[in-house]
Amino acid sequence: MSVEKRWSERKPIRMSVMLHYEPLGSVEGETRDISLEGMFVEIPEPELPVHAEIEVSFVTHEANAVHHHRVPAYVVHTNERGIGLMIRHVDYQNFHALRDMLEVAA
Repeated sequence: MSVEKRWSERKPIRMSVMLHYEPLGSVEGETRDISLEGMFVEIPEPELPVHAEIEVSFVTHEANAVHHHRVPAYVVHTNERGIGLMIRHVDYQNFHALRDMLEVAA
């Protein structure tokens, strides 16, 4: 059993994401909740192993512009519905995109 330590609250946010994992390629999923440190992503068949290093890509829309984001993460836990991810080393632009989503969901 893994114990997750979170610094910020996860908020229920639904959005499409792509998970990129070299051995499997890309897997489409939908977030169930997001925080500045992680997210839970529902995927049809959670075949990603715990501790796998992946990238999560998603799109945001702001001021009539589309922004593409890609953040590194790793798998913390899995279950029959999906995977829990911890986000690693987010750059300034991606941090603000996550923060803006969380503020809107407040």
